[in-house]
Parts: sequence; structure tokens; C-alpha cells
Amino acid sequence: MTEPEKEKIYTAITFSPVQGFIEKSRKLRDLYGSSFLLSYLAKSICEAARNYYDYPNSVKKDPIVSPALINVTQGTPNQIIIVGDKSFPKDEAEKAVNEAWIKVLDVCQTWVENNCQNWIDSHYQNWVDLGIWQGSQASKKELPWTEHWNLWRNYAWEFFWATGKDVTEAREALNEVKRWRGWTGVNWIGESSTLSGADGVAYPGMGLWTEKRKEKSIDSTRWNVKIKQDEIKDFYSFLSEKLGWQYILFIVANSHQPSEIYPKLVKRYGEGFVKFANENFPKLSEAQKKEKYQEYGEAIVAPNEELSIPELVKRLVTLEAIATQIPIELKEVPSTYRDLNRLKSKKKNQKNGKSEQQLEPDNRWTGWFQGDGDKAGDYLQSLKKPGQAEAKEAEDLHYFSSKMMEWGENYLKDSLPSGQGKIIYAGGDDFLGVFYRTPPDRKYLKPLVRYLQAQLRGEISESDNAALDMVVAKGLHKDVKLPDDLRKTLAIWLECHRSDTELTEHLTHAGLTLEEAIALFRQPVLTTRECLEWFYRFKHDREDCMDTWRHHSQPITVSVGFIWAAPGVPQRDVLQHCREAEKSAKSSGRDRLALRILFNSGNHLEWVCPWGLLQPILEGYRDRENGKNWTHIYNDVAILESRRAFKGQHEVALALFDLYFPNLQTSLSSHLWDRCRLEDRDRKREQVGIAGNSKLSLEEVNCALSNWIINLAKVGFHLCNA
Repeated sequence: MTEPEKEKIYTAITFSPVQGFIEKSRKLRDLYGSSFLLSYLAKSICEAARNYYDYPNSVKKDPIVSPALINVTQGTPNQIIIVGDKSFPKDEAEKAVNEAWIKVLDVCQTWVENNCQNWIDSHYQNWVDLGIWQGSQASKKELPWTEHWNLWRNYAWEFFWATGKDVTEAREALNEVKRWRGWTGVNWIGESSTLSGADGVAYPGMGLWTEKRKEKSIDSTRWNVKIKQDEIKDFYSFLSEKLGWQYILFIVANSHQPSEIYPKLVKRYGEGFVKFANENFPKLSEAQKKEKYQEYGEAIVAPNEELSIPELVKRLVTLEAIATQIPIELKEVPSTYRDLNRLKSKKKNQKNGKSEQQLEPDNRWTGWFQGDGDKAGDYLQSLKKPGQAEAKEAEDLHYFSSKMMEWGENYLKDSLPSGQGKIIYAGGDDFLGVFYRTPPDRKYLKPLVRYLQAQLRGEISESDNAALDMVVAKGLHKDVKLPDDLRKTLAIWLECHRSDTELTEHLTHAGLTLEEAIALFRQPVLTTRECLEWFYRFKHDREDCMDTWRHHSQPITVSVGFIWAAPGVPQRDVLQHCREAEKSAKSSGRDRLALRILFNSGNHLEWVCPWGLLQPILEGYRDRENGKNWTHIYNDVAILESRRAFKGQHEVALALFDLYFPNLQTSLSSHLWDRCRLEDRDRKREQVGIAGNSKLSLEEVNCALSNWIINLAKVGFHLCNA
């Protein structure tokens, strides 16, 4: 007689803060670092659970119900469901998070202290002499900031744990636990980070002023706020240079041909830069080397920044030399020279003649998007039938999680070419990405351009040749104008010579793939057109081809917020608008895209459209001359608004739509509401309407439709007229 199977216990675990941890980001590097660290901590819980249940030795079935783990850390969601004969102990889960986090902080703190020892030695005795720090005779001096690192080790995360007899019960219990919060946060009085404005500035003398500011025995001429600020600035300048030095050192140390890291470095930075680091860099004078260290280090931590400890850690984990000590696999660390940094140009200071960094000459706009699956929880609940075993619910959740995680890694990331942008986070059905284009440094691009000139000699005009000379001299950016015909010629030639070995060598030298080079020469600066075309492929209602979203084969829809952001908008504000735009897409009826134009002033324009109407409407526009100039409808709307012509007269907006979208009048009227199949008991939408399924009066519907057409004209002008 077989023993009855033991009743399974489900454990639900999560931690916080998540959104706040991600949002305190100034650079793409911060954003990637923060999302990666969250995934790294989540994965540490999963690995601890597998070890606890002795999977796959004693237990053949993976105890991790959700998220389904794939061979990559980035994107692991931070809500975890675990199943076993007994619950996964809270202290074991909390220990796994704490140990992983402490390991990260230990590596980062040790690296900074070891590499900035000269700076510490030059200031330490002064702190002791002033009486603001108790000196130590030990060989390893305890620094003022050690206590603050320990505080962040112990009080960075709030941990939540609950159990239940099935997945639903465990989740509900977890939500109840989260309502009773008992978190101890780290707080400072005194200097503040320039990024968050809430936490202390991380530097070895951290906290000295706040502890001793009321001591009358301290000579205020030798220690005051101004002196401390100068000390912080001096430290960050020293740290920035050391990071640049470590960046070059890692490439040189791992650039030997037999090394397994060498091909990865070439793919990341291009053979030209790797050779420069190995062959040309050692020949530079000390002053030139220092200038290079400062240039590369500034991309990681700028000398004028003041970061808190967690903000500094986010930056440091994106540096290969530090990340690989944690250890984080190299493939998980983002490319850091060209891929995640804005192109910068040198400008001579008229006063001292020195080169200074400035923003890229074209001040490029960037596109950001954040998306989330619609009602995934409701879909999973619908699979649970009365009397069904708890194990079936867990299997369904695991299957759903695995399909969504695989979709993010294999389809979503591949859908955005490296020359067009980057998927920063893909945690199943929620994701975050950015569209941008950053050309290689002109000195690594030069051999490729000269080769193209030689191959096209006689086929291009003298003026075209002069334009390519300008690329050699100044690089590829908005101020360097390439004629349309030349751009097309270059793109076609590259496409037709894929097997050209010499071309491949020059592309490798520049750090470009063939696809990146084609996109770069076809359009050196990212356009809104490219972003829209990506969304056209991401989700549509056509049956003749598969869109990106449907590859996971799960019956859920998706809502996305897209931000076309001006170059002067802080990244934190862009991320906030991403979240708001996604919420706007959901609140407007779900299964749609919210397009938002964000200006430097902080003002924005927004238009929300169902996926099925997106391409037909934006592509179906015709101006009064049967062209594609959106200025016509934009000016008409501006004039009519100034005369209050739309107020109470929705026919005016409809007439405008009929005029400028001549073939879409029927589509507009037939796509006003959601429509379901009559025979469908689950009321799944066959068609997503502009107004969704909102219960509005006729007057409210007319007003909403007028506003929808007005916003279409304004957003279309900025997105489709570029």
C-alpha cells in the first residue's frame, strides 16, 4: 500500500524597496545596476531554496514555482513562490538575501578603500589632528564611513514572508503581511547625495561633520562645511580617475588571445579599442594616460557627483573588474564604454586651453518604454477550477512564468538590436527598455570609413566623398550631414557585402556588427520613425505575420507607456513618466500604447491608442496636398483651439479626422467600443475600442473622442513629422 502524498506548503517571499531603488537613477548605468541587483537578490533566494530542499538530488521537481529560472540573473522578478513538504524557513530566505547583499557591499567597499588608499592616507591624519576622528594605531585603519556601510548592510531591505496551502492563499497572506510594515531605515543629518537628496554622501570621511559640528574646540578655519565639500569633491575626482584606470587595466589583463574573456571584450568594445588599450595606451605620456583615466572614469562616476552608498554600489557593479569579484558573470555586466554612455565631444576651454567634456553636439532625444501584462493574475485565477488540486495551480503558474521569462530573454531582447537600444529589464510580463544610438569614437570609425571610400571610388560624387571626410574628422552625429543618396548607397553596399572579410575586420575594429553599421549609416541619429516601427512589430492585430508579443503564446494582452524625452529631462523624471504613461494605457482600457512627448520644461503631450489602430492611423495620415506633413493638422487644431471651436462641438474634431485620415472614417466609428464574441462566456475582447468599455454618457463620449483626435494631431506632429 503506497503512502499518501504529503500535503504541500507554499511559501511566498518578497522584499522592498523596489520601485524607489530603481527610480533613484541618473544614468543608464544606475538603472541597469539597480535592476540587476534586485534580480541578483531574488535569485539568491531561489538558489537557497533549491539547496534547502536538496534539489535535484533528494527532490526531483524544482521547488521554485515562480519565477521560472533560466540561465540568466537579470530580469528575475522579486516575488517568489516556493513549494515543498514543509515551508521554506523565513530565516533561511532572509539570510540568503542578506548574505548576497553583504557580499556585494563588501566587494565594493574593499575595492574603493584599497584603490583609494593614497587619498585616505593623505587625509586621515588631518582628521585625527583636528580631533574629529579617533585615530587607530592598527595597520588597517578604521574609517569614519565604516559604520555607515554597516548600517546599509543591516537596514537596506524590508523582508516579507508568508505561507499557504496553495499559491493563492500564500499570495494573499503575503499581501496581508505587507500591510503591517516594520522597517528600520537609515537616516542622516547633514550632507546629502546630489542624486536622491536624502542620504549621506559616500566618502571615507562620511559623517565627520555631523558628529562634531557642535564641538567648540574644533578650529572652524580648519574644518567647516566648505572644507568638507572640497574634500568630497577631491575624493570623487580621485575615485573617478581610479575607476578609469581599473577599466583599462581589466581590458589589458584579459586581452590575451587564448583568454575566454578576449572575444567578449572585442564584442563589447571593438577590436580597435582593445588594441588601443594594449598597444597604444602604454606608449602615452603620464599626463595623457591621466587624461584618459579621467575620461573613462567620468563615464562611471563623474568628479562633480555626490552619491550615497547604495547609489555608489549601483555604479560599481557595472564595472567588470568589480562585478566579476562578487561574482557576477561577465555576460551579465553591461557594456560600459560606448553602449551605456552618451557620446561626448571635447571642447577647448578658452581660458586655460584644456579640453573639457560637453554634452553630445546633437543633443539627441531618447525613447523609453515600460510595459506590463494585463490582468495576468486574473488569467491564472481563471485556470483554477473548483475542486482542482493545489499542485495543478502551481504547475500552471510555473508554466506561465517559464513561458514569459523565456519570451523576455529570447524574443523581447532580440527584437531590439544593440545599435538601436537596450532592454534594461525583462522580468516576465513586465519590462523596461530604451531606444538610443551612440556611434563609436571617430578614431575607431576612421578605418571603416576610409575602406568604404576606397570601395566606392568612382561611384560616389566629390561632395559625397567630402562628407565622408567630415565623418573621419568629426565622427557621426547630427551636425555632420550625410546626403540621403549617400546614406542609402552606404547601407545597400554594406548589405550586399556581408561576406567581405576585410569589411568584417574594419567593423570589428570599430566595435560594430554589420546590422549596427547599416543602421548607423542609414540614419546616424535615432528617429521617432524607428521607435514607432518597433512598436508596429511588437504588437498588432494582423494575422499574416507574428508580432513579438504573441511569441509567448499566453492569452494575455499588454499595456505599454512610451516616452519620447528631450535631452535635458533628468532620467528620474523620465522613469516616473514611463510609469505614469503605462498606468494611463491601463486606465484607458488596457491592451494599448500610451505615447507621451516629454519636453525639457517638464510639460508633456499624450495620446493613447489601441494596438490594432496604431499603425493604420499613424500611417494613414494625409495632408491637404496628399503628403505626410503633420504641420497641416497641427496648425488647424491650434487655430481651432484658440477660437474654442471644439467646445461642445465634437463634429469639428470628426470633420478634421475625415479630412486628414480619408480612408479611416469607418475604422474610427467601428472601433469606438470594445467588442466581444457573443458566444464567448469569458467575454474576451475580439476588438479593443478607443473608449474601451467605459460607461459614459453620449456627451462624455463625444468629448473624449474630440480630445483623442486633438491629442493625436499634437503627438503625431512631434513623432511623425521628425
